Amino acid sequence: MGQHYKEIAEIALKRREAAIPKEYLLPEASLTNLPRNLTTVPKTSGHFTTTELEIIESNAEDILLKIRNRRWTSLEVAKAFCKSAVVAQQLTNCLTEILFPEALARATFLDDHLEKTGQVIGPLHGLPISLKDCMITPPHPSSIGMACYANEPTQPTEETVLVGILARLGAVFYVKTTTPTAMMMMETISNVWGETNGAYHSGTSSGGSSGGEGVLLAMRGSPLGVGTDIGGSIRIPSAFNGLYGLKPTFGRFPVYGTKSGITGQDFIYSNNGPMSRSLEMIKLYCRAVLSTEASPWTLDPKCYPVPWRGDVIEPKGRKLRFGMVFDNDGDISVHPPILRGLEMTKRALEAAGHEVFEWEPLHHQEMANDMNSSFYTLGGAAILELTLKHDEPVFGSMKEYEATYRKGEHGTLGPTKLREMITKRNAFQKIYLDRWSATAKNGKGPMDGIITPASPWTAPRLGITQKLFSVNYTGVWNLLDYPVCTFPVTFADKNLDKPRTMFKPLNEKDAGIQADYDPEFYDGTPVALQCVGRRLEDEKVLEMTGIVAEALKTFSGNSGPQKS
Repeated sequence: MGQHYKEIAEIALKRREAAIPKEYLLPEASLTNLPRNLTTVPKTSGHFTTTELEIIESNAEDILLKIRNRRWTSLEVAKAFCKSAVVAQQLTNCLTEILFPEALARATFLDDHLEKTGQVIGPLHGLPISLKDCMITPPHPSSIGMACYANEPTQPTEETVLVGILARLGAVFYVKTTTPTAMMMMETISNVWGETNGAYHSGTSSGGSSGGEGVLLAMRGSPLGVGTDIGGSIRIPSAFNGLYGLKPTFGRFPVYGTKSGITGQDFIYSNNGPMSRSLEMIKLYCRAVLSTEASPWTLDPKCYPVPWRGDVIEPKGRKLRFGMVFDNDGDISVHPPILRGLEMTKRALEAAGHEVFEWEPLHHQEMANDMNSSFYTLGGAAILELTLKHDEPVFGSMKEYEATYRKGEHGTLGPTKLREMITKRNAFQKIYLDRWSATAKNGKGPMDGIITPASPWTAPRLGITQKLFSVNYTGVWNLLDYPVCTFPVTFADKNLDKPRTMFKPLNEKDAGIQADYDPEFYDGTPVALQCVGRRLEDEKVLEMTGIVAEALKTFSGNSGPQKS
């Protein structure tokens, strides 16, 4: 038995505390009588100057423009986000490693370069970018919520390929964000860093596994973040925090050198992707990273040499056809606010002249089951052999990993079982491809995209997903390897979103999830959905998401989702 996890956690927590400048902290008096909606605190606290508030409230693309036009310096932008990240940390517990000294030195270098040459060094010049903890930024540890890695420095040779690319494009790295143990839960909690709570309701989960990232963005502690997704880990926190979050097709973005919870498994690919309050910034990020200037395909052997393309929907402005998954996926029913979000989106799209029809979620339950069981089979030994070293207890929603390990199935996944898993996965991919193509009827082309919930919850109460774990709505698209982007719709409203009556649960878990719905408790939590495209249609997914967002804006007659 190595060092006990509690001793390891204590060292990590002290390191984090020591790295936070005291002047950035909200005074103790501001931490009493906090509102449920923590996103209001930065504005009302009196802790930020007018300029700092203007910076942290700005969209990332506006920040880039103002740095380029020299209205703001990279240094003042970096300082404002360092300060707001510290406030987000105080209120939600969303940070792991603090990189402020490097960030301020980097911002100063960028300002000097712009001053001397009149040129920015790349399209992301001066933009603070927050990184999920699995992105390796030497010499800092990448704990991914596990004691075994929590205090281990990393070597320059281990730097994640994407981190190097973003740096060359002009980014400033200043914080890394929390994940659950091994990044395998939909709630961000670990024995090292503790629990990360939600931004719009402190009693709810930030989501997982990019939960620290999601909540930091919602708290205005970051203009753009990078998460990873193997079963919903970008989209679940994006949905729970009212953000746009892109899970790309595997191979479009560089993934080499990202720390993994289940090293070496190639059954379901893990992707990384951008998360932001602004869809335009997601597009700008994609254009920058997948540019010929960055050429990530020369650095990552799995990355396709396909630069980002613009205006792929042709003819431009044509009306789209969407399939929509309503009410349930054949296994789990959504909470009332999500159902209202789906209806709003349908009405908005139809009002804009697009076609929306019901899409039956055939095989979704089987695909979700196969995805979950593959993680237990492939991850039981990979995770448990590391957590046991330091006596880390296993959280409720990860008990199946432990059970698989204890059964002695670890390390004995033979070639026959693996071949069966791959054959079944490939069959599901072929069935779905054929079903999608078959939607071309009566002279119309196949449907353009699918609109679906991202989760049964808006943002679940803390701890509930340890008993009622469900990533069905996101996980199927990982198994199929389809690109998906979340988009915010509205907020739960206790006056509009009444509990279901005459509800017939599909199974015991469905009954439990629906019984958890309380209009009073969930009031004000974000309602977000997903837009799905066919494999390698990543550009089209973002264009479709923009069309959906525009339709919602026009339909509701306001500038976007409003806090009720």
